[in-house]
Amino acid sequence: MGRNAVSKERNSNPKKRELYMEKLTASFKKNGLKKYSMDNLATELKISKATLYHYFSSKDEMVEICLMRVIGQLGDFESISKDDTISSEDRFYKMLQLFSETFSDISNLFLGDLQDEYPQLWQQVQLFIDYVHQVLTNFYNDGKKAGVFRDIHTSILVMSDRMFFNAISDVDFLRKNNITLRTAFDEYFRMKCFGFIQPSTKDIMRLS
Repeated sequence: MGRNAVSKERNSNPKKRELYMEKLTASFKKNGLKKYSMDNLATELKISKATLYHYFSSKDEMVEICLMRVIGQLGDFESISKDDTISSEDRFYKMLQLFSETFSDISNLFLGDLQDEYPQLWQQVQLFIDYVHQVLTNFYNDGKKAGVFRDIHTSILVMSDRMFFNAISDVDFLRKNNITLRTAFDEYFRMKCFGFIQPSTKDIMRLS
């Protein structure tokens, strides 16, 4: 079968291609990327290797689609940050909830393999993080103007976020501390919303 025929087949059944990609995305996020060859992936989908090539040109293409699906899940991030029909507190909670749910099933294996084997795709992750920082900058500024957030310099708030994202981008940090992405997001944003000093301790500090 010629290249044009293969390309036509890939475009002729987008629903099946999407179904295959949904299954592969779940496998990649759970088991990482290094263990899979085209043979393994065909076995995973219970199809022949030839059929797999009808829908995808390479493993690299599938990994890229997987990453774009993950990033796509965060597509509502900016719109949530600007949703003035709900309070700033609720917006902040919905943003952290979106991140937490998106990363709930991503293993450290996936992150490590992506960083080691696909540096160009990892650069896309870094660009997305830069975009998130800009959205948060605007969100903090708007929240301070509205009197919702304390008057802490925005650059300090964003710096803490940037340090956090740098830490969770370091797979060795996650592995060494036995922390999942979901746990990291949950605990970081809980600390940011409520602080880390117990209320009783705060009372003692005020009296001293």
